[in-house]
Amino acid sequence: MGTKESVGKVLKKAVRILPGVGSYQDKESLRESDKKLRDHISTQLSYCVETIERLKTGISRKGSLSFLKDLDDISRQMDTLSRNITFASRGYSGVFDSNLVDEKALSNLFEFDQSFQKEVDLLGSLVAKISKNKELDSTIFDEVGDHLLKIEKRINEREKLLKGPSD
Repeated sequence: MGTKESVGKVLKKAVRILPGVGSYQDKESLRESDKKLRDHISTQLSYCVETIERLKTGISRKGSLSFLKDLDDISRQMDTLSRNITFASRGYSGVFDSNLVDEKALSNLFEFDQSFQKEVDLLGSLVAKISKNKELDSTIFDEVGDHLLKIEKRINEREKLLKGPSD
């Protein structure tokens, strides 16, 4: 059982001697870490969507139609953001592309994506606040909506990180 892993580690280290392979492996490691982080963030957003959907169901069962549209809009926005984060670029560039993505750019991208974690944590606390409130009012929906717009702008900034300053 341990033999396969030890042979794999030795081969991985040996291959790094070849020019360009070590850099490629480092980039792939950064891309994979970033993908895992974005998947985690997307899962958190999906959980927020589920919470809002349960709240909508509870409100409608009570016969109240107030705030259903607001909750539906929030739910839809969070779902869209979740997909945008999940399927965001991983930082690949073509062989003849004038703007090659290097390790520094991938590292910056990973750090940028880590900052999303704070944004999504705050959003999660706002959603929890909505779900625990017995009396809903439009101010909390405005606060959530503003925060969702902030996250959306950050996602757009993310795409600009991968493009060079000339784009």
